[in-house]
Amino acid sequence: MALAFVRRHVVVSTLAIAAVLGAVAVPVVAYVIVPALVRTTLVEDLPERSADAGDSIRAETLRQGELVRINAVDYGSGRVRLVRIGVDLALRFEDVDIAGAPDMYVYLSDRTDGQPGTFVDLGKLKATNGSFNYPVSASVDISTVRSVVVWCRQFSVTVTYALLT
Repeated sequence: MALAFVRRHVVVSTLAIAAVLGAVAVPVVAYVIVPALVRTTLVEDLPERSADAGDSIRAETLRQGELVRINAVDYGSGRVRLVRIGVDLALRFEDVDIAGAPDMYVYLSDRTDGQPGTFVDLGKLKATNGSFNYPVSASVDISTVRSVVVWCRQFSVTVTYALLT
């Protein structure tokens, strides 16, 4: 009986199949294909702070880590450093290549499993490639920071992370 219905209503059946395929294809295109094509590059110098005597103060690396590949879609490579420049703190991304995804943010996390946990939000990811900096507030207790997490808010997924050692 169902087969007879399908034969008589080919157009309705075709539209139903197309709707199901569309419902599957739209999220795949939105999350995997489009972000992979949207790549941005930013190259910033490491900030230097001038001392009163005119000498510049060099950045001191407090902790650092390497971005990791989670899977074929969610990945990152390159180094992140938590640096002190005088009394200022900054998070430095160096020579990074990060998977594209919508709505990505950078978090300083208290966890080591790539999840945000209790985190400090440093703002939107500036670029998917390059070297760039984020100021870190002096009020942040860096002794509790274990990792840097690049988080996609739209899909609630970690794109990449780095353990800070």
